[in-house]
Amino acid sequence: MSVRDLTSWNLMVQAYAENDCPDQALSLLYELQAQGMKPDAVTIMSILPVCTQMASIYLMRQCHGYVIRACFQDARLNAALLDVYAKCGSIWSAHKLFHSTPVKDLVMFTSMVGGYAMHGMGEEALHLFSYMLELGVKPDHVIITAILSACSHTGLVDEGLKIFYSLETAHGMKPSIEQYSCIVDLLARGGRIKDAYSLVAGLPVEANANVWGTLLAACRTHHEVELGRIVANHLFQIEANNIGNYVVMSNLYAADARWDGVMEMRKLMRTRDLRKPAGCSWIEVEKRNNAFIAGDCSHPKRETIYSTLRTLYQQIKEPLLFDKINLFTHYLELH
Repeated sequence: MSVRDLTSWNLMVQAYAENDCPDQALSLLYELQAQGMKPDAVTIMSILPVCTQMASIYLMRQCHGYVIRACFQDARLNAALLDVYAKCGSIWSAHKLFHSTPVKDLVMFTSMVGGYAMHGMGEEALHLFSYMLELGVKPDHVIITAILSACSHTGLVDEGLKIFYSLETAHGMKPSIEQYSCIVDLLARGGRIKDAYSLVAGLPVEANANVWGTLLAACRTHHEVELGRIVANHLFQIEANNIGNYVVMSNLYAADARWDGVMEMRKLMRTRDLRKPAGCSWIEVEKRNNAFIAGDCSHPKRETIYSTLRTLYQQIKEPLLFDKINLFTHYLELH
């Protein structure tokens, strides 16, 4: 393009951020500023996903500081800042931002409830949800899903079920498939696996992969091998090429020493030419981001890292855990 205005720069920053290219998005942001242009509220909204992808609280605070200095007054931007603070691990910063915002709309309440849910603060989420209703703010499906998730992650089974079963009478809503998934997770985390399966089997709409996947993960947690097999078969039909389902089922078999089942899963994975992509993780230490990719030996401190890993591996092989070595070896092979 011969002429690049701020809109075109914003679109490119957004495109990089949405396609998991945080380095390119940041480089473009710096280049934009070097060209003498000033980021606007849309620019900041576009770069916020990068803070989440890099788990960078330092970058997040830089963005927030710029918003304050530029005197941006945008409710959507405030809600996005709050959401990213929570995702970067600073729930206190999210809490502080929420309470310092004079006008709190549904989007702000949703972001704060979602933040509490992420951090396992179910009681706080319920109190905030009740306060919102007292103010006369009408909930939508997004915040209902967030509050059900908060109940699920903190074992508040009765409270979650009460909200779910009162959706139509109290709020005039019919449950969405996402909310059914939350209730399946809620029941499963409470150890009520059979109830969760009965709910899925009796759904008024067809269960999607997310619902069945939630139930399969619960079967893995509670060692429900036979039910896990039934659930996995549904998943293999819905998303045959999702390797994660095969790995979960293989781990479930391995935990029960069902090595024939493990071999069956490996055979299916080979037949369908499925390979687990290399895992990647980020961590910020002293304002610097460090990326780690499974099997990558290019990190400058690789000797220290692998030495530490070898020490940990030796500790894992202590006599107390020796009887689980087959399961651990199986896990390493799959991951």
